[in-house]
Amino acid sequence: MQTVRVLILLIALAMPAVSGAADFVSTPHPMSFRGLEWGVSLADVPDLMPVQEKGYKDTYFKKNEPMKLDKADLQSVAYYFRKDKLYRVGVAFKGRVNQFLLKDMLIQAYGPGRGIGFRYGWMWPDFSIELNYDNEHDTGSLYYTFEGGLK
Repeated sequence: MQTVRVLILLIALAMPAVSGAADFVSTPHPMSFRGLEWGVSLADVPDLMPVQEKGYKDTYFKKNEPMKLDKADLQSVAYYFRKDKLYRVGVAFKGRVNQFLLKDMLIQAYGPGRGIGFRYGWMWPDFSIELNYDNEHDTGSLYYTFEGGLK
């Protein structure tokens, strides 16, 4: 009887570790966005221009950025730097159709992800992808964020 109690206790203690590990995506995360690797130095990307609006420090854009990602139409693409290293890319879009197309692209690449309402996400130990949609304003955002140490 004592052995059964110990076994049940061990199983109960192990379950959170198994479920926590299951939250991570098993396929590798993207190593870059449109050819720019995470951690690339700002000085090595000469075609980026700073966003001039207040509150967008260390945020850049490309003048001739393609406004398409897979089949989805985009409104803007922003490149975020920390200590002059690329760590995040944000994509803005309009319309439920584009949200569907981006979500489908991400599901094809990384599996089902996790969703709550109009928020969807994929997580790795050092990376995340977050897809948001605001039904009221018919707009959305997609963020690729490198959360590991920057070289």
